[in-house]
Amino acid sequence: MDNFPRIAIVGTTDQILLFNTVGIRAFQVKDNQEAERAIAELANRKCKLIFLAEDLYEKIPETIEKYHHLPFPILTVLPIDKETKNIGMAKIKQNVENAIGINLF
Repeated sequence: MDNFPRIAIVGTTDQILLFNTVGIRAFQVKDNQEAERAIAELANRKCKLIFLAEDLYEKIPETIEKYHHLPFPILTVLPIDKETKNIGMAKIKQNVENAIGINLF
């Protein structure tokens, strides 16, 4: 049986390592290329949900688009740093509007 995580987080800072304590496997990467390799490996190993640190999320749009139309893995942004650019909230607003046809926020 494959012991690979079904939920993971990919980011560049040490802060993501805290997710290991709650059962979410953390993959700390140094750059965009390493992040793309980690995401590809997670997808190939059937990971269902991949959280991406906000700083990475905006730097790898091609990779995110590659998985956008697939049922899995679900790639979603998670603000990790103190200073957030609200990309996550903007994405949630967009997804809700796409799903129901109106902006509730």
